[in-house]
Amino acid sequence: MARGSFPGIRRAMLDFVGAYLVDFETSARAAGLTLAQARVLGLAAVEPSSMKDLAARFGCDPSNLTAKVDRLIALGLVERRPDPEDGRVKLIAATPAGVAASAALCHSRDWLAEVLDGLTAEEAALVQTAFDLLVNRAAPA
Repeated sequence: MARGSFPGIRRAMLDFVGAYLVDFETSARAAGLTLAQARVLGLAAVEPSSMKDLAARFGCDPSNLTAKVDRLIALGLVERRPDPEDGRVKLIAATPAGVAASAALCHSRDWLAEVLDGLTAEEAALVQTAFDLLVNRAAPA
């Protein structure tokens, strides 16, 4: 198919992602965090990661995340710890307070919960399949 031949899909994605980001930013602000800080916290709460790995997820240079990570450290939400596989590398990991804050942030996002709760099991499976397909196709080779 020709590039740009899916205007309906593009529009739907822009609308959904826009609404998702507004909801995410509102929840982050209510928690006293920026959108980027909330995203770093969420990633660190799922799995400790190096600055290099976090930067790859953000599509930026690791130096662009330093201030965000430093702020989360100052708030007691994440910490730098040695990588058990390579002591030269520091991992960014959520503290227990950070895990709790990340969970609270997820629970405060009513908009997404309402959207997902309104789906039937079949619709949820279809959405999961579609997102998996898009994420896998978008992954760098």
